[in-house]
Amino acid sequence: MSIIVENLKQAIIGESNAKYKYEQFANKADEENLPEIAHLFRAISSAETIHIKNHTKALSVITTSEVNVNDFLTINKEKLNNQVKDTKNNLLNAIEGEIYETKKMYKKFIKNSEKEGNNVSELTFTLARKAEKIHAYLFNKYLKLLTAEKPIQKVKLYVCQICGNVELEGAPQKCPICEHSQKFFNEF
Repeated sequence: MSIIVENLKQAIIGESNAKYKYEQFANKADEENLPEIAHLFRAISSAETIHIKNHTKALSVITTSEVNVNDFLTINKEKLNNQVKDTKNNLLNAIEGEIYETKKMYKKFIKNSEKEGNNVSELTFTLARKAEKIHAYLFNKYLKLLTAEKPIQKVKLYVCQICGNVELEGAPQKCPICEHSQKFFNEF
């Protein structure tokens, strides 16, 4: 069980660092007069908050105790601030991070959860992994538009409050990740 506890803590730390970094990337996009990319960074930052919340709840359930993330959470703001470059490179950085979480980190954590027979951690890791895949897709979509010097249209972004899925232009009737109804999406 201790491997699952450690995986949850690592996931909380990773998501917290991503959340902070995306907020800084949004500020840089604003500086570069790229408000739609800044908006995307902020929406996905809020989605990372949902992952943090879900992982923290899972950790509380597994340890049967109240969890204070500040007991183990570290965010090296100086190191993360040094990663802020121009928006194109920030999008590349974000894509790399989301792909790492999808293909390596969460994949490993899900396998550990399955091995331990822990459905609670398996669920939170699976939901986050699926959402991260969509985050990478959206970052990549915006990167292609930016690279092609095509205008990025203003669109409404919707964030599922259950799993952190982000949708463009409208909330689906049912979340494709967690299958909760449209009412769980908030316009960001």
